[in-house]
Amino acid sequence: MTEMRYLFLLAGLLCLGMLIVHALMGGIETLNPVMASPLALEIRVAILAIWHGMSLVFILSAIAFFWAFRTQRAKSRPVGLLLGCFYLLFAGVFATLSFLWFEDLMMLPQWTLLAPIGIFALIASI
Repeated sequence: MTEMRYLFLLAGLLCLGMLIVHALMGGIETLNPVMASPLALEIRVAILAIWHGMSLVFILSAIAFFWAFRTQRAKSRPVGLLLGCFYLLFAGVFATLSFLWFEDLMMLPQWTLLAPIGIFALIASI
């Protein structure tokens, strides 16, 4: 197993870390206030569904990265390329919106964890 394959393992661990941050810090700072807000019930429940959907994305991504770490490069390459691009694009959304709305990249710091996941996955895939 080449050293680059360990980047899949690192990406998977970062996904689990992102899940923990998402569930603990994000729930307190974002989800709980939204759920307690006067927004229409349909909007609050839709946000709740999206919230839990993102939790599933982090869990399934971690599983995929752990699988990619353990399997042959030819089989894992498409998974790494797809998820790598997904996480880089996802990071780009957070960075762009943070800059455009707040003129401060750290106002929405999620990109600082999402980008390394994407970078590690792409490097491990080449």
